[in-house]
Amino acid sequence: MKSLRPVFLISVFIAIIAMAGSMLFMFAGPDRIQFAGKSLKELIEGGELLGVIAVPVMLIIFAVVMVGTMRNVMPARIKNGITAPARVLQVRDTGVSINDNPQVGLTVEVTPPGRAPFQAEVKTIVSRLNAALVQPGLDVQVVYDPQNPKRIQVQELQFGSAPLSDAESRLKELDRLYEQRLITGEEYRAKREEIIKKI
Repeated sequence: MKSLRPVFLISVFIAIIAMAGSMLFMFAGPDRIQFAGKSLKELIEGGELLGVIAVPVMLIIFAVVMVGTMRNVMPARIKNGITAPARVLQVRDTGVSINDNPQVGLTVEVTPPGRAPFQAEVKTIVSRLNAALVQPGLDVQVVYDPQNPKRIQVQELQFGSAPLSDAESRLKELDRLYEQRLITGEEYRAKREEIIKKI
């Protein structure tokens, strides 16, 4: 996730350069805005002020969207956080992906040392190669804010903690193939029945 910071900074830099270039063109370009001898009303009616207002407004909108997106994808690191083991109770798809890697929402039960367990919601980016392994029962390492335990971040997903049975993994793969229309309904039912008979 750290690799996204340069992308964010470059995007902001490009937006600032674009705004500065637009403003320079409006005030010093060949078709620059002529303020001399015009009243404010004439400038508004003529549309000269539209660009002067539009460029900063667009920059503000861009900044708000980018900051909101980055906070959602890359939340600020929890200072003075407590590291604790947790177990995944539920998994949901957030509909967000970064570089084709999905962001998943997890309901986890945290077991902090010397404290009662508690449940919390957390989002994390998972490699698409490991996405199918993120299931209820998976152990994770999290860090949480002792002042606000619901503020939590995933440090590590421990994939070896909840291995899939061969039949379960084959059924999941079969479901995936059917959902992507790579096999017919008849093939799906026949293969599913074959796998279940071997359980």
